Amino acid sequence: MHDLPDDFSRHETPVNLPSNRADPEYVSDAIAELLGAMDFGYVFLLPGASYRGLHDSLVNHNRNLNPQIILATSELSAASMAHGYAKATGKPSLCILHDLVGVMNGSMGLYNAWCDRAPVVFLGGAGPLDPDRRRFIDWVHSASTQSDIVKKWVKWADEPPTANTMLKSILRGRKIAATAPAGPVYVSIDSHVQEQPAGEDIEMPDPGLARFDPPAPMAPNAEALARAARWIADAEFPVIVGGRLGIHERMRAPLIELLDLSGAGGLNDRAVFCWPSDHPQNLSGDRDALLEADVVVCIDVIDVNQTMGTYAVRRRSDQLEARQTPPPKVIDLSLNAVDHNSWSGFGGPVPPIDLQIACEPEHGLRCLVAELKTAIGESTTAEARIAERKERLAARHDALRAAQAEAARTGWDSSPLKIERMIHEVYQAVKDRPWLLATANHRSFSEAVWSFPGAGAYLGADGGGGVGYNASAAIGAALACRSQGRFCVAIGGDGDYLMAPGCIWTAAHYGIPLLYVINNNSTWGNDEVHQMEVAHNRSRPPENAWIGQAMRDPVINFAEVARGFGAWAEGPISDPDSLARALGEAVREVEKGRVAVLDVATSLGAVS
Repeated sequence: MHDLPDDFSRHETPVNLPSNRADPEYVSDAIAELLGAMDFGYVFLLPGASYRGLHDSLVNHNRNLNPQIILATSELSAASMAHGYAKATGKPSLCILHDLVGVMNGSMGLYNAWCDRAPVVFLGGAGPLDPDRRRFIDWVHSASTQSDIVKKWVKWADEPPTANTMLKSILRGRKIAATAPAGPVYVSIDSHVQEQPAGEDIEMPDPGLARFDPPAPMAPNAEALARAARWIADAEFPVIVGGRLGIHERMRAPLIELLDLSGAGGLNDRAVFCWPSDHPQNLSGDRDALLEADVVVCIDVIDVNQTMGTYAVRRRSDQLEARQTPPPKVIDLSLNAVDHNSWSGFGGPVPPIDLQIACEPEHGLRCLVAELKTAIGESTTAEARIAERKERLAARHDALRAAQAEAARTGWDSSPLKIERMIHEVYQAVKDRPWLLATANHRSFSEAVWSFPGAGAYLGADGGGGVGYNASAAIGAALACRSQGRFCVAIGGDGDYLMAPGCIWTAAHYGIPLLYVINNNSTWGNDEVHQMEVAHNRSRPPENAWIGQAMRDPVINFAEVARGFGAWAEGPISDPDSLARALGEAVREVEKGRVAVLDVATSLGAVS
């Protein structure tokens, strides 16, 4: 692979352009200029004729600068890269999709972003809406209302018919995407209108005006907040469950402050790590904590039923019914009460909540800390009770971590590698660098094998459970890490990787440094374990569970495929003692500015 220049865009800099940029000549020039003023930084796309006008303007009017084009190899990858970039930067990102076929191909990426509340602005080439201007292929790729295909899983969609309404719709879309609860929006841009002269009647809106900024965060109800603080201050064993806000590093300090102040046990919601792994009140992995708690505070938890174990199938229902103490008071501090969609069941049924505080959770957390200080100060017993509980929790934390470490060590030297061994070795390779774990196909794993400093160290899962997200989203996050000076690492399953392996070319082409580790069990592992469970329930042979699941004969050579896309790669690695050496080489390659792919042969994991 050739050495990349410090300016990674230099090899895609347009030539033969005038030294000064003219006013917009075409409607698409005006759109490109507006997108530049909105400071997206990058635009993730796969080319399509339905936005050829805008593509030309991004290159020849905007000079491929802000937004700079990041070329993906599939619409699913483009959408997932934008999703990962939005999570890593904490601001809206931009993705453009070709009409109909492109939108359909990328629709899973939109759904993941919607479930994950990721602020992605999707522009979709459309039409021409005027039938008299359509070619044959335009008839095949046009719809009367194109956004109907994704309208059920975006926050807002629009199909503006004129140049000026396009500009206004894009600005409005960004505002809606960034307004909590955040989420993707979709705006179609008519192909014929894009290519029309801008004209004197074009109205260039000023994106810097306050009217286009998202509103101030929704504050919690004061009475409800005071009641929550009293419940926590008076509790014998409160437990705080940190949710999706844990992907943001800015939340690390206030989350730790709340845990220290309350003396509560801390648990992580599914696919997040909110608390420092070594914090003496961190009980993540303690299955009894929620059964013993008298107050449970869920902060930005997407699915409270999942957290509380109240689903009927394969959950803790039997344990909950058998508990000797009354059920806990459950507090939900989130925007779940105002975030509804009837098309999908995402979020589950009505959860068991005793006190719902509808507010922007980051702002609400800070308000709760202030209110709790008052409640503790007014209590004559709270401080002593909290101090005594902290001592008990510290001992419980130490015992929990010791048990997790012992469980992880079982089969530590096995080949193929035990997943915990693979994760531990990856952590050892990156722990002394300013790392960010962008993606990890195992929703949660023992903090005895990977130690987290708290919020902002892991960007969480895909949101909607749609495979094909992992590697592409990691590349989007790694692009953000490149400018942040962070070392981006990701772990993904072989099945997910197979959905869009071409994304590795994008990372190699644009010099996006990323360590990507493939957790390769050569099967659709989650589903193979499900087949084992069904076989067990039906008294049938579990030995047949691999049929229609396993990807062997031949085993896929992921390292060879990755090298074909321009990455540094090694594997498959099945000897645990060889992994540390390979990881050391991979880390050095990433520090040179390359994408490094390691194919690690692992044993079958547990069902999710």
